[in-house]
Amino acid sequence: MRLLPVMISAIAAGSLLAPTAAHAAIRFDPSTNTGFIDGEDVRKAFGWDEARLARNAPEIGFTYHVGKEAAYSVVCGRGVRATAGHNPGSTSTGLEAVVAGDPTGGGPTGFRLIGARSGASSMDIAPEPGLPCPDERGGTIRRVRHLSTTVTTGLSAEFRDEQVYFPQMRTVSTEPPASAAPAAHTAGPPASAAPAAYSAVSRTAWANASERCSKLRKRP
Repeated sequence: MRLLPVMISAIAAGSLLAPTAAHAAIRFDPSTNTGFIDGEDVRKAFGWDEARLARNAPEIGFTYHVGKEAAYSVVCGRGVRATAGHNPGSTSTGLEAVVAGDPTGGGPTGFRLIGARSGASSMDIAPEPGLPCPDERGGTIRRVRHLSTTVTTGLSAEFRDEQVYFPQMRTVSTEPPASAAPAAHTAGPPASAAPAAYSAVSRTAWANASERCSKLRKRP
């Protein structure tokens, strides 16, 4: 998997992915799952020459990703402090693409994205008082403080087992995700007895959802 640069932006998730100087012909509207990706951008992302792009174009797929991650500071028993991550709901949407041909027969000029064809999502449990501490020395969580919520959106292209990402947009907020707000900040047991599924370190929510979506796309 080859990663392309990340752009830090104040544009909210779900907004139009506008062209950039380095990728002047990538346009995508998440509200309709439609857009256009120039063939030259795809060729450069994979590191191919024009002949290989023309040969592989019918097999190239595209995915739109929304990766969400919330970070928390927790205080556990014995005063142990730790950091916990939480995925409040990340998604990957497989896109239907049509190869746009060159009328002069010079190969594909780009790919028109015309809608969604599959989807996948992932999420886990937010840290809250009473759940196990990320650091086993602390027993259970006593207090939780939200630090930040990061939302990363962007497009990727897939060819067989290879996946490349186009520049991404990332927003960071101090607002906790609605699904993750703890009901209380005391040490009492949580309302649910389900085991903790949050991560003690940064969670790869984007990659998990992407993998699920890729499997769905490959089904006959």
